[in-house]
Amino acid sequence: MHVRHLLIAIAALAGLAAIAAAVFVASFDANRYKPELIELVRARTGRTLAVEGDISLALLPRIGLSLGAARLSGPGGRGEFARFDSARIGVALWPLLARRIVVDRIAIDGLELDLVRRRDGSSNFDDLLGAGAEPQAAGAAGGRSAGAAAAITIAGMQLHNATIGWLDEAGNAQWRLHQVDLQTSRIASGEPGSLRLSARLVGKRPPLDLELKLSGDYTIDFATRAARLDDLDLALNGRAPGAPALEARLAGSVAVDPASGGLDLSALKLAARSGDGIEVELEAPALAVAAASASGRPITARLSIDRDAYRMNAALSLAAPTRSHDRVLFREVKADATATGARLPAEGVKVELAGDAGIDPGHGYASLDLRGSIDGSALQARITASRLAPPALEYELQAGRIELDRGETAPGAAGAQAAAPGRDPQAARGGDPRAVHGADRQAEHGGARSDEQGEAPADALAVPALAGIDSRGTIQIGTLAVAGLRASNVSAAVSTGQGRIDVTRLSAAIYRGSLEASASLDEQGRHALRMKLSDVDAGMALRALAGRDVIEGRGNLDIDVTAHGRTVAAIERSLDGSAALALRNGAIKGVDLADVLARVPALLAVARGSAIEQPASLERLTTFSSLDARFVIRDGMARNDDLDLRSPLLRVRGAGEIDLARETVDYLARVSVADTLPGRGGTGLAALRGATIPVRLAGPFGSLSYRVDVADLAADTARRELGRRLEEALTGKPAQGGRRPASPLDALRGLLGR
Repeated sequence: MHVRHLLIAIAALAGLAAIAAAVFVASFDANRYKPELIELVRARTGRTLAVEGDISLALLPRIGLSLGAARLSGPGGRGEFARFDSARIGVALWPLLARRIVVDRIAIDGLELDLVRRRDGSSNFDDLLGAGAEPQAAGAAGGRSAGAAAAITIAGMQLHNATIGWLDEAGNAQWRLHQVDLQTSRIASGEPGSLRLSARLVGKRPPLDLELKLSGDYTIDFATRAARLDDLDLALNGRAPGAPALEARLAGSVAVDPASGGLDLSALKLAARSGDGIEVELEAPALAVAAASASGRPITARLSIDRDAYRMNAALSLAAPTRSHDRVLFREVKADATATGARLPAEGVKVELAGDAGIDPGHGYASLDLRGSIDGSALQARITASRLAPPALEYELQAGRIELDRGETAPGAAGAQAAAPGRDPQAARGGDPRAVHGADRQAEHGGARSDEQGEAPADALAVPALAGIDSRGTIQIGTLAVAGLRASNVSAAVSTGQGRIDVTRLSAAIYRGSLEASASLDEQGRHALRMKLSDVDAGMALRALAGRDVIEGRGNLDIDVTAHGRTVAAIERSLDGSAALALRNGAIKGVDLADVLARVPALLAVARGSAIEQPASLERLTTFSSLDARFVIRDGMARNDDLDLRSPLLRVRGAGEIDLARETVDYLARVSVADTLPGRGGTGLAALRGATIPVRLAGPFGSLSYRVDVADLAADTARRELGRRLEEALTGKPAQGGRRPASPLDALRGLLGR
C-alpha cells in the first residue's frame, strides 16, 4: 500500500506540475522580454535587432520559441543584414538536465540574407564569426565555443523561400540565390546527416540564371569546422556565360579541413552540355592536398564543340600533383586539339601543347605555362590568375603562324560572285553573319522577336564567353590567316570583364599597308570601332572584308563609328560616326564613265528623250588618279557630299547615300570632261567640254545599275547653247572659230532663223 500511495502522490505532483506549467505558459508574456533581447544583441554584436512580430513560448514536451517578423542590421547598426518572416525553434527539455542541448527543429520562413565582401577583404559578417576578437581572447572564446558547439544537436533544419545575396566588391562578383528550400536531417558534431537543396541562382556579374538541385550526405566537426560531403549530386540547368542553355551535373565526394588547409576530392565527375554545341567531361578520381603534401591520380578532361559547320575535339590531362612550399604543382600538363570545318584546311588544324601548372590556394594564385605548336608552327602561352573565384586572368600568347584559311577559295572569287549583276544580295552572303539582318527586319514588322524588347533575340550576336571573365593580355602572331584576312606582325592588347571585350590596341601589316585599330564589343549592345588603314590595297581589303570586288587602288581609310544593338542588323541600323577615303591610281569597277559620256552626243543628236541605262559590270572600269570622299554616318545611313574623283579625262563630283543595313546605294555623280585622248571617244568627249553630265548610281550592292537621263541633259544643253549664242549675238563677240556678225540685230535674226 505504501508503494501504491507513493505512486499516487508522484502522479498528483506531476499533474500539479503540468497544471502549473500550463498556467505559467498561458500567463507568461514573452514579448515583455523584447527590450532585453534587443539589448543583448546590441551588446554582443553592436547590431540592431528589430522584432516586429510577437514572441510565444511553449514548455512541454519541449521548450518551444516562435518569433514573428524580425530584422538584423549590418555592422555598427548600419543597413540591413538579414530579415525573416517567421522562425520556430524547439529544444528538448530532459537533455538539458544532462547539460546537452538538443534542438528539435529549426524552421525559418522568408529569410533574406545579404552577404558582402569589401574591397579591403573584410566582410559584413566578420563580427558574427568573432574575427574582430583579440587573439588570446579569441582563442579562449574559440575553445569554449567549440566545446559548447560540440554539445549541440539539431534534429533538423528547414529553410523555406529564402533569399541569399552575395556581393564581392573586390572580385567584382554579384549573385543571389532565390527560392531557396533547404531540408537537413540530424546535425551533430561528428555524426552523419543528409541534406536536400533547391534554388535559383541569378547572377549580375557574371550573368547567370540557373536552377540548381543539390543532395548529399554530410559530416561536420563543430570543433575544427572540418566538413565532408559524400554522394554529392549537383544538377544545374539554365543560362551561363558562353552557355545559353546549360545542362550540367557534378558527382563525387569533397572534404575540407580549414585547420590544416586540407582538401580531398574523390570520384569527382563533371558532365556539361550547352545548347550551342559545347560538351565538357571532367574526371578527378583522387586528389588530396594538405599543408605539406599533395597526392592523387591524373585528372582528365574532354571538350567538343560542334557549331556552325565547325567541329573541335580537345583532350586535357594533368599528372598527379606534388607540393612545393605553398604551391600545388602539376608538372605534366598536356593538351591536344583538332578543329575541322568548311573554311578550315581539309586536314583540319592541329594544336599540341605541354607545360606546367601551379596553384597557391592560400593566396588565391595560379599559373599555367604552355609550349607547343599549331600545325607545326611554334606556339607559346602563359596564363596567371591573381584571383581564383571569380577568376582574374592575365595572359601572353605568342605564335609564329596561324593559318586557318588554306581551304578557302581565292579572295577575289567570292567578291566577284557577290558583285555579279542580278544576283540576290541576301543569297550572296552565304555564311556571312549579316544574314540575320533579314530576320531582324521581320521583327520590326511583328515577326521574330526584336532585340529592343530587353530579352536576347533568337538571332542575337554571339559575344564570346571571355566577356564575362576579368582578364587582360597581349597577343603576338607572326602570320595570321583567318576568315579571308591575311596579316603579319599582328600585335594586340585585349581586356575583358563585365560583359565587355575591349581591343585597346591592334596593329598589323595588312593588305600591303598597315592597320591601327581599337574596338569594343558589349553584351548590353554598346559597341565601337576605330580603324586606320594606311597605304593599303583597297581592292584586296574590300574583297576580304566585305566580299565586294568594286574598286582598285592604294590609299588610306579612316573609320570611327559607334553602334548599339544585339543583332548584326540592329548594329548596322544604328551606326553613327564618320569615315574618310583617299585613294590614288586606281579604278572603279562596274561602270566606264568615259565610254558613257562618249555616247551622249549621238543620243543628243538622234534620240532626244531617251536615256543610257545599264547594269554594272566588272568588265567596265573608270580609272582615276585620285579619289577622295568623306562620309557622315547616322542611323546606318552613310552620307557623302564631297566626292572628288580625278583622272586625265574626267572630273567627277558627287553626293548621295549608302544604306548600310539594307545594302543599297542611291548616288548622283556629276561628270565633266577634262581632256580627250585618241581612242577614248575623243570626238564625242570633245563635244561635251564645259558640260556636266549627271550619272545616277542606284540599287542593291549585288546588282547596281547606272543611268544618264539624256532628255534632261538635252534640255540643259539647249538652254546653255541658247544663252551662249544670245550672248555672242548681243555683245558682238564671235563664237570660237566663227566670224564677227554684221550687227547684233543680224545675229538675232540668224539665231531665230529669219
